[in-house]
Amino acid sequence: MTFRRFAPLFLLISFVSADFSASFNKFLTDNYGKSIDDLLARRDIGPHGSYGGGTHDGSTRTRKQAVVLVHGITNTAGTFSGHRNHLLNAGWSDELYIKQVRFMIQVVAAFTRRKVDVIGYSLGSPISRKAILGGACVDTGENLGPPLTALIDTYVSVAGANRGSFLCAFPFPGACNANNGLSCNSRFIHDINSRQRYEGNTYSRSTVPETTKLDSETLAAS
Repeated sequence: MTFRRFAPLFLLISFVSADFSASFNKFLTDNYGKSIDDLLARRDIGPHGSYGGGTHDGSTRTRKQAVVLVHGITNTAGTFSGHRNHLLNAGWSDELYIKQVRFMIQVVAAFTRRKVDVIGYSLGSPISRKAILGGACVDTGENLGPPLTALIDTYVSVAGANRGSFLCAFPFPGACNANNGLSCNSRFIHDINSRQRYEGNTYSRSTVPETTKLDSETLAAS
């Protein structure tokens, strides 16, 4: 399974820029190589690419947990500038991150030296859930590795296509295919729902008009 069609977004609270900060670029290059830095930064799509990092250099634990926001298929980083401002006012500084790739979750956890929170919006919900779940990809058979549950504190799914999309009532090539698409009976949808309680210590799935919130205590009792 490939995530390269989705731009990893990495939100920097202090300002919005279409690139990572110098400190985060250095952290990526020093620890993972220039090719990984280029892959995650998505400079190829200009102002719609990944951004963030702030002044933190990865040598100490951040004051707040990183918030990883995985956007939907028609969104870009700029779509969520209002969310950036809200979190800034709530006390976050340069530790808020938005991104899409499983590897980015691992990198941000290493960079901040603590667990991260993940928000999946729309198509970003099933994509981020698979990124956390890991295991074999339904289309290529590639094994992504074990679940990243231990790296996630809180997971929130907002308007996510977690059971497929009503727009995919009939499977057809593209986003609604029956293999890795959003058809309700696709192999991908079955895969991300074949296990439970892997998204994080606390997770919430928000739809309209209902919100389901589960924490570790609830999970242990259910």
